[in-house]
Amino acid sequence: MLANLLMAANHVVTVDKLIGAVWDASPPSSARGQIQICISALRRALRSPEIIDTNPLGYSIRVARQQLDYLMFDDALAQGRSAAAKGRLDEALTHLDRAIDIWSGPALGGVPGRAAEVVSHRLEERRIMALEDRAEIRLGLGGHRELVEELAALTTEHPLRERLWGFRMLALYRSGRQAEALATYRTARSNLVNELGIEPSQYLRKLERAILSQDNSISGPVDDRRTGTATSVHPPQELPADLPDFVGHAALIDGLAATLTSEDTKQIPIAVITGAPGCGKTSLALHVAHLLRTKFVNGSLYACLYGSTAQPRSTDAVLSDLLHGLGVAPAAIPVAPGQRINLLRSQMAMRRLLIVLDDVGNEDQIADLLPGVPGPAVLITSRRRLAGIPGARAIDVAMMSADESLTLLGRICGEQRVAAAPDAAAELTRMCGGLPLAVRIAAVRLAAHPHWAVGTLLDRLRDERSRLDELSHGDVGVRSLLADVYESLTVPAQTLFWLLSALEIHEFSAWTAAALLDCDTKRATTLLDELADVRLLEAHFSALTRQPRYRFHELVRVFASEHRLTQDDRKECVEAVTRSLGALLAFAEEAHQRIYGGRFAVLHGTAPRWAGARAEFDRFLGDPTAWFDEERTTLEVAIRQAAELELDELCWELAIVSVTMYERRGLFAEWRTAHNIALEATSRAGNRRGNAAVLASLGSLGIAQHAEDDGENLLHAMSLFDAAGDQAGSALTLRNLAHLDRIQGRPAMAVLRYEQALEKFRAVGDLGAQAHVLSGLARSHLDLGSSGRAEILAKESLALGEQLGNRRLQAQALYRLGEVFADSGQSLAAKAVFQSALDLARAQDDRIGQSYALNGLGGALLDQNEFTAAEIHFSEAVEICRMTHERNVHAHALFGLGRVYMGRGEFDTAEQFFVQAANAFAMQKNNPWHTRSIEELGALRRAAGRLPARGGNEPTGER
Repeated sequence: MLANLLMAANHVVTVDKLIGAVWDASPPSSARGQIQICISALRRALRSPEIIDTNPLGYSIRVARQQLDYLMFDDALAQGRSAAAKGRLDEALTHLDRAIDIWSGPALGGVPGRAAEVVSHRLEERRIMALEDRAEIRLGLGGHRELVEELAALTTEHPLRERLWGFRMLALYRSGRQAEALATYRTARSNLVNELGIEPSQYLRKLERAILSQDNSISGPVDDRRTGTATSVHPPQELPADLPDFVGHAALIDGLAATLTSEDTKQIPIAVITGAPGCGKTSLALHVAHLLRTKFVNGSLYACLYGSTAQPRSTDAVLSDLLHGLGVAPAAIPVAPGQRINLLRSQMAMRRLLIVLDDVGNEDQIADLLPGVPGPAVLITSRRRLAGIPGARAIDVAMMSADESLTLLGRICGEQRVAAAPDAAAELTRMCGGLPLAVRIAAVRLAAHPHWAVGTLLDRLRDERSRLDELSHGDVGVRSLLADVYESLTVPAQTLFWLLSALEIHEFSAWTAAALLDCDTKRATTLLDELADVRLLEAHFSALTRQPRYRFHELVRVFASEHRLTQDDRKECVEAVTRSLGALLAFAEEAHQRIYGGRFAVLHGTAPRWAGARAEFDRFLGDPTAWFDEERTTLEVAIRQAAELELDELCWELAIVSVTMYERRGLFAEWRTAHNIALEATSRAGNRRGNAAVLASLGSLGIAQHAEDDGENLLHAMSLFDAAGDQAGSALTLRNLAHLDRIQGRPAMAVLRYEQALEKFRAVGDLGAQAHVLSGLARSHLDLGSSGRAEILAKESLALGEQLGNRRLQAQALYRLGEVFADSGQSLAAKAVFQSALDLARAQDDRIGQSYALNGLGGALLDQNEFTAAEIHFSEAVEICRMTHERNVHAHALFGLGRVYMGRGEFDTAEQFFVQAANAFAMQKNNPWHTRSIEELGALRRAAGRLPARGGNEPTGER
């Protein structure tokens, strides 16, 4: 378990993956519970409960890079390769020595299972590649004599690694041992033919011929010049200057270098650098091209195609430029386009050339410029991904990290200025959003004004209305760059672009755009993709909803807002935003209905729903729980924006329907924040019904959190609903008050209020709410000692759930029925019913429902003295409660674990759990169960024959 968590350090490993890693294809039925126990044991063994995080999907272990050997190895290897690519061989050798020295034996030695075996093989491959890289660098530094013995051992250990055989041949040849070098080739060939039935690669065959002819090209450091074609003209060197202050992208540089210098003789190396406007595509391309310049002995060509502007260069003009660069006289360039293309390809054929095509608009613009046969390498930059170029490797340039942005800022404006104001510098780069162009302009402006403090420019950038004015210098500016792209859009795409900026939400789906434009999602998707193609929107695929999602870069959003503010019709904009928020409400209500199997127990208002939403429900709500998880942040921001726009009805309805998500995921802090916003909005608008609905929901939250204001909010809501004659609202509030009575030990009052709520729900015809109340009523009668009446009510609740086809209600009713059976000593019946409730809760991904069922099942198993099975179920319940912050079940599960260990005679451990349970019940003001925990603790200590423990092992007794 520890090995699998560490191999995905700081990333979530799903429970299913852990099960597969531990048991391969044959996990036991108790696998999930055993995983929970193992996680708890690991936390204890590591003496740091916080090191392993619990996530809705699984677990992650928090480890710093310097704490984990394979991450340190990866870092040292990356640093070595980066230094080598820049020609700093001594530095590269130091890093690679450090990387290899980290190894002390087989990776994951002794860890069983197929998963560990796969990872071990992968790490071993990286170790061998590091050894190969180090050997190549040592050859480049003239260390051939010292390498001979090491390479002999490595080729013996890895007889099919041609790169190692080549290095061994070179080391021998450069050490004056030509005959041994040729014999080494024969040994390598024999291994390959006998083991694989193949001849050596062209690389080894060429090296043998070079050794036979004593070719001067192999007497020095290894490079690619031996594969170049001699030319009688001076090689073209058309690259614009590299940036001396270039920062970052070490991994991308390594990837590009590997692609462009590939020795594959069957394919033309082509790499496409894509990214948003201003992300540094051209800078990266030129930096890589300069690093690789010595690899391309026949020179380098450069052409800018201006494909992102309204007037891109024609293919004919670029053809002429490239031919001129290759030494073709103007008079010799054919007039006919076809002949001109053929001449270019003939000139490029078999030459070791690097061709940089900058700012390409689309595939058609460069189709006739690409080589026809291997020899040259092509490096392309474009805002589009150019997926239509066969064999091209696309590399996407992300924004700069915070550290990279600060480094670039310091290199241009002065590291001392940055060091003198680190907080201001960090905020300045954050406002630039990691966009290299913006950071560079900000740095240049500071450099041009040495009397400014960093905070001076920061203050200027804080005003969003003038931010893009400040991010310009001379002819270069973020706004002008974005304006070129904006002008190339169709008019509908331009409209969608600035309308999206009116929404304060961070991410958009196709339905968001469709609601803004009041069109279907097919049309909206086309326009979103138009914006994403030119990188005015960032797009990604959601693993949760299996749908594309879109978002603005911060500076692009500012640019879009500028255009929105130039529009004359503000009313149109507000109507579009209202439609979009109404669409969100419609989707959330439908998601709620699909999760709960109906519209019961939720108050509805008069806010407008977008009419087009219903047609899109099935497409976007295949998994309504996943939809809520995806839109979690969107809902909170939308509630806030509705309040700001004084759309109070929309505001409170969005808040109320979001409780579906807050409750299932235990998001109590978000629940309170959203409802406080809605409470203020409805109070300000004089919306009494909305105000009451929010207060009732806050009361329900208070019960879940055991807050002091739970009853106060509910009573206030009750008075507002009664004054308005709102039966449904009054019934909901009564139900919550009854629940509060029940958990605080007032079962008789709970029965009275449940019965009043039931009467009102029957009056308004809410069957689902009736089922829920019947379940609570059953529990209250059970607390009063009337198990017969409780069983009748629980079965009535179950019958209503089955009538509605509502699996969640059925699971709750089954759980209540299980409690009835357990209380009356029918442990076998209780066990079966709790298992059915658990199966239903798992089928719906209802984690809180699972925790209740697991706790009940644990108790039924304990009653049959099945201690191990009970422990597994109680432990899993505890883990789920930690994720969802469900306090009530958590306390009961701790109590159950105390009983498990007491039954086993492990009194010390049992005592710890009973103390934790007693404190938890006290915090919830659950007096009956707090008293019972204290009684069990006393019984345990009497059984153990000792006095109460002193120190920190006593219940607090807080009430």
